[in-house]
Amino acid sequence: MEASWWKDLGQLDEDQTKVISLGDNIDHLVIGPPGCGKTNLLLLRAAYLHKKGTKNIKVLAFGRVLKEFISSGTAHYPFAPDKVQTFMRWAYEVLAANGVSLEEEDEFDKIRDAMFARLAEIAAEGKSENIYDVILLDEAQDYSAEEVEIVRSFGERIFAVGDNNQAITNKTGALEKLEALGSKKSPLRHHYRNGIKICRVADGIKNILEHPDGMETTSNYDEGTYPSTVEAIGGLSIEEQVKEALPRIKTQLQAYPGEMIGVLCPRGKDLKAVAATLFASNLANEVQVQRAGEYTSMDESFPIVVSTVQGAKGLEFRAVHLMAADKLKNFAKQRNLTYTAVTRAKTTLVVYHDTALAGYLEKGLRACEIVKPVEPDLKDLFK
Repeated sequence: MEASWWKDLGQLDEDQTKVISLGDNIDHLVIGPPGCGKTNLLLLRAAYLHKKGTKNIKVLAFGRVLKEFISSGTAHYPFAPDKVQTFMRWAYEVLAANGVSLEEEDEFDKIRDAMFARLAEIAAEGKSENIYDVILLDEAQDYSAEEVEIVRSFGERIFAVGDNNQAITNKTGALEKLEALGSKKSPLRHHYRNGIKICRVADGIKNILEHPDGMETTSNYDEGTYPSTVEAIGGLSIEEQVKEALPRIKTQLQAYPGEMIGVLCPRGKDLKAVAATLFASNLANEVQVQRAGEYTSMDESFPIVVSTVQGAKGLEFRAVHLMAADKLKNFAKQRNLTYTAVTRAKTTLVVYHDTALAGYLEKGLRACEIVKPVEPDLKDLFK
């Protein structure tokens, strides 16, 4: 994880540098593809505001695993980790501070809807003690238009980052709403995380191969140092998939010391089976499991991170082993979820499946096998 955080201004490009010190008298919305540094910039913006004297800030992450990842980055910045919270934890604290409790619900969506309804009531009261100087919102695309307007009402200003291509919930319209409310949009075009072959998989999923706005076209990844690889392995049960992955993971741990390896699963059921097989292997002492809803801090001494795809949003890994990829077809936001899974990988992506993959994923994988033709020199035609 250490390699995920910038430690020197020289690591930023011109557009990234500008984003950090944008004017603090208006709202801002930063949009960009995976790997363009949105989450890193969110923390650097928080550090900038803190050093400028704006202390009453709150950094909100959508999920707990991402929150743990972001909190790990605060070691490099001048504000306390407790300024970073999941949206849910922050919301519960706001409700409790205002004497509001919620009835127990088993379904997350019902809890979420009830929570926003009560937050809207509290916001309407306009109590000054509920207002932060700045709310910094990560993964803003995963809120609805109505939800993000409520979150916005708890800050004098908002600084949000997001990407609609990575929206994986049934809530929509947040980025557009923030613009309508006056946020100035700052697009980040270039990205640095994903190798060219992984970019081609992502572009195939989105059906924008060779497009000027595609991941491949806008990539600044160092392909010379870490040549990217993509592989698909089918016809295996979930246990067989993990056993197939084990020697690859062992090699990657040796090849990429100090780097994290992601083992991602579409469903909790898949995660349970994958984790059980890994813990029964000779790599058991290298494994940590990150489950949504369960508190486990991110620990760099356990480089193999097992998570659901949803839980891995915002994270990055030198290598990703995407298990049970055929099950991604069961999700309503399957294309965006697949795109999110693929773009967690920096250098190596291995896709495992039992039954047939979705056509768009097959297209992306096929794109890696196709070498782009080199434009011939017309002089050679006359030799």
